[in-house]
Amino acid sequence: MDWIRILLSRFRSLFGRRALDADLDEELRAHIELATAENVKHGMAAETARIEALRAFGGVTQVRESYRMQRGMPFLEQLARDFRFALRQLRKSPGFALTATVTLALGIGANTAIFSALNALLLRMLPVRDPQQLFTVLLMNGGTQPPNTRGTGYGNTSFSFPVYEALRSQARVFSDLIAHVPLGLGKVPVRHGNTPSAKVGEEVSGNYFSGLGVAMLHGSALTESDERDHAAKVVLSFSFWTEAFSRDPAAIGQTLYIKDVPFTIVGVTSPSFYGVDPGRAVDFWIPLQERHELNAWGVPGDEGSLYSSPNWWAVPMVARLAPGVSPEQAQQALQAVFWQAASIGVGTLDAKRWPAHLGFAPIRGIASYAKVYRTPVKIMMALVALVLLIAVSNVALLIVARNAARQREFAIRIATGARASRVFRQLLTESVLLVFAGAALGWILAIGATRVLAVWAQIDTGLAPDRLVLLFTLGTASLVALVFSLAPFRSAVQISLDQALRSSSQSMSQSRHYMRNGNAAIAFQIAMCFTLLVASGLTVRTLLNYEGQNLGMQAENLLIFDVNPQGLTGNVQARSFYVRLLDRVRALPGVKAASLVQFRPGSGWLSSGGIQLDGNQAQTSSGAKAEIYTNSVGPDFFHTMGIPVLQGRDISAEDTFNRHLVVVVNECFAREFLPNGALGHHLDKGAEIVGVVANSKYRSVTESNMPTIYYPLAQTGMTGQVTVEIRTAGDPMAQLPSIRRAIQDLDPNLPLQNPMKQATQFEKSYVTPELFARLALGFGLLAVVLVSTGLYGTMVYRVQRRRGEIGIRMALGAVRGQVLRMILRESLLIAAIGFAAGLPLSLTVSHLLRSELYRLSSLDPVSFAGAMAITLLVVLGAAFVPADHASRIDPMQALRSE
Repeated sequence: MDWIRILLSRFRSLFGRRALDADLDEELRAHIELATAENVKHGMAAETARIEALRAFGGVTQVRESYRMQRGMPFLEQLARDFRFALRQLRKSPGFALTATVTLALGIGANTAIFSALNALLLRMLPVRDPQQLFTVLLMNGGTQPPNTRGTGYGNTSFSFPVYEALRSQARVFSDLIAHVPLGLGKVPVRHGNTPSAKVGEEVSGNYFSGLGVAMLHGSALTESDERDHAAKVVLSFSFWTEAFSRDPAAIGQTLYIKDVPFTIVGVTSPSFYGVDPGRAVDFWIPLQERHELNAWGVPGDEGSLYSSPNWWAVPMVARLAPGVSPEQAQQALQAVFWQAASIGVGTLDAKRWPAHLGFAPIRGIASYAKVYRTPVKIMMALVALVLLIAVSNVALLIVARNAARQREFAIRIATGARASRVFRQLLTESVLLVFAGAALGWILAIGATRVLAVWAQIDTGLAPDRLVLLFTLGTASLVALVFSLAPFRSAVQISLDQALRSSSQSMSQSRHYMRNGNAAIAFQIAMCFTLLVASGLTVRTLLNYEGQNLGMQAENLLIFDVNPQGLTGNVQARSFYVRLLDRVRALPGVKAASLVQFRPGSGWLSSGGIQLDGNQAQTSSGAKAEIYTNSVGPDFFHTMGIPVLQGRDISAEDTFNRHLVVVVNECFAREFLPNGALGHHLDKGAEIVGVVANSKYRSVTESNMPTIYYPLAQTGMTGQVTVEIRTAGDPMAQLPSIRRAIQDLDPNLPLQNPMKQATQFEKSYVTPELFARLALGFGLLAVVLVSTGLYGTMVYRVQRRRGEIGIRMALGAVRGQVLRMILRESLLIAAIGFAAGLPLSLTVSHLLRSELYRLSSLDPVSFAGAMAITLLVVLGAAFVPADHASRIDPMQALRSE
């Protein structure tokens, strides 16, 4: 009985297939006759019309059999056939393929670059063992070190050495507690052979590499015995080893001089490790030291060391919590130990005056940059998503327009046996080719863009994309490919072969549904473009406000660099050295003046505190203790800087340590504390005010004027790192080689650290807004390009499809100006809809930007008006050329083509 059922089943299948074939053949014969009639109507001879119709449908049976054979093919073979067909289709339209690929590359590449920055700054963990167990130790609530102490570094991450010693013994809470202290505020002088340079170095606890779980590429890591012995050993970073030793393994065992102290190279780290603060790439690590030349943060040894100064809070710490211990549990378990250790060298602490306790922040992203860049990068991610949406909608318009001309192809394929799923698979294959070609090009663009971003943001370790960013790119590309496949699918499978043959391409393309969707897409693009241009306007005007700030000095022709001469044992030797240095520099051609300063203006570093004024504690007008900025400067400092001296005199070469103590104050100090005249009054230790100078910026461009006191550097101490300020007649950087030679003639082992213009140093204080403005401006320009090309292409296509309608209008009496106005009016109407949709979105974006604006309202009318004007020009410019071409159509030629 089974064989009977099988036979009947096969018979029914065969009967059904033959019936289907008969229906299809009958329908196709009708279509051949219809196609013949259409060809005759267009002027073909009857025989030629018949041949053309048969040629179009002659292979129907073979096509139908091909589809049936493909249903039984292995999937990979079907996929290969689909890709070959898709490649042939794209080769037929090279202009479309190139435009779509480049458009997608711009959108996907920009998104990938910004997400890479977001990942590096906020998400990426350190390349060490179990990075999720690592935490930065913080001071909570109190925020800074206790009263009656001094601190160096970030106030909420610096601790005293007794606190570190007490906490590291808590083995039940920590698997490891690691100290890492910079050797200088910036770079420090190092030398290998006879070549001096400046590098970033840290002195660290012996468990630094083992506690973090950092692998050594060559040699060995530092150990706890190296810390106890303060051993003269050094571990190099991979980048420093590459630069100085060309990756020679024989570097192990060689000598590196750090501040003229010899150290033996014992190891090289893996390429991916830059330190626990990856945004500030560290070049080398040494064990914690007691030598005064190697004092933490570059502080002169006579001011105390980590071991001998319990009231100096200068030790950053990284904790690896023990398994099963949460940050909250660690905080509770350590509070009593922390409070007791914090009192060492300080005395009894008052919890009301200093309500501090320990906290633990996960080490994620680029720690010191994450807080600075968190909000800007998130906003950039939102803005660049708008760029991607414009790019996607642009390519979608191209695909829909292209597939509108392929309706006959789709109808014939379905009529000859192709299933809807088969058509969808083919569309998906074509979209995948386009999108992943765009994604591949976008990845290349993103790699270049992230390098530029790292340079602009001054992030030493770069923002190179990693696996997470690659997954983001692939996910974005896959989603876009699916969208592009679905966009034309519905119209492709719903039209019948009869409709495809009976309807002209013009009437098909002018369907209300297609026009409505196209208008919506263009309006959407205009809305996104308007929003991005508003963001660009706000950020660029903010940047102009930064650049337009009055620094209170003539910064353009000033060259600055740091020097840190070694072996100077006292103030007499230091003064003698700097006198010779300034004499050599001033004698160079093109140098107009030169001086010294302790804290580089514009660097963010400063010294501040209270003072005694005429024997009494200086107070503000409200009665509170005054907070005064202080700095130490060399002779002729204000003349060199171009800061006007309003009363009295400048610091002179005679103001040395064995002379009467003098100071110069700024205008803000004089107005706040001595409105009736500042000259002749006395400050701490009897220092007499001998001059009043105009207000100038100290830490950054954005700071308000603060009361500031300038001490003679020769009276406060000239050992340690000092900044040299040189005024030149021409370009300051052009003078750098001759200045470097003059100083190395004086001391061949002395490198010039961080040379740059003084104006450039102040620009660093608003590097985030500058980066933000550049990116927003770039996104706005990219949006303009995408919208203008998309709108132009769409208008050209529409005008081409409306040739018959325009010809009829002109044949009935419409003049060129009327046709031009008709098309421009349609474009302006779509623009008005885009503006209406974009205004709420732009208001939302401007509200998000308000924290990033400087001296500018988030509702700045200039930015909004400028964005609207530029968008309107883009719309009119993109629509005018097709409209002008349409107005010049020959009516008879247009009607004949119909």
